[in-house]
Amino acid sequence: MHDRIPPSIHPLLLQYAELLQIELPDAFHGVHLYGSIALGAYDDQKSDIDFVTTINRSLTADELSRLKNVHRRLLRSSPLAKRMDGMYIRLEDVGKVNGELQPYPCCASGTFKPSAYWDVNHITWWTLKHHAIPVAGRELQPLIRTDWRDVSDTLKYNIEDYWAQKAEKRLCFLLDEWVESAVLTLCRIEYTLQEQHIISKTGAGEHALAVLPEQWHPQVHEALRIRTGSGIPAFSSRLRRAAAIQHFLKERIRFCQEHYFS
Repeated sequence: MHDRIPPSIHPLLLQYAELLQIELPDAFHGVHLYGSIALGAYDDQKSDIDFVTTINRSLTADELSRLKNVHRRLLRSSPLAKRMDGMYIRLEDVGKVNGELQPYPCCASGTFKPSAYWDVNHITWWTLKHHAIPVAGRELQPLIRTDWRDVSDTLKYNIEDYWAQKAEKRLCFLLDEWVESAVLTLCRIEYTLQEQHIISKTGAGEHALAVLPEQWHPQVHEALRIRTGSGIPAFSSRLRRAAAIQHFLKERIRFCQEHYFS
């Protein structure tokens, strides 16, 4: 097992790889990890196990049924299987994004879905291209054609078509999960645009504390507090927090638009 894979998940991944090669001997190509594991930020207590399994061709109805049973067996064998999030992508579709694909097999929180959409975008492919950890099978990186412009265009879409709309909904930021997601994602986007490199959300938050003006530190501290589960609240009330998070989002979105997308 690759030395970048946390020892706690070795048994689960070994079982998964063995079952794939038994149940899909003609279709299986390889399994690779991305996400927090590949970025060196895996948390044994709560991180997802993000994977991409490549297959040589479309799966038959019988193979999809067997694959569903694979994930059922994993859930029975290990509680960590509930953290498995991933996609089954044909070799001919490597590098494509959801808008170019028909629904594909995927796994969400350990539950297999024979036909759906999941985390297939250029940021995923870029991370795999530069940081993928092999679990079993053949190489994936040489097949990925995603370049930096693809990543930049995806981040522009994320900011202008998703987060700009979310920033108008102040009440979302009464909820801890939205505070964490919004602040650390914007920190990560800004870091990625500046450095042309992808790091973990926690790493992006820590970097933001080092480079952003102090007026933004309470918002970042609050997001990191929620993510890590340690520290004291940075705001005296959730209403004040919601207003501050909204202000943070709007200003960081404006900064990115002026400096990277103008």
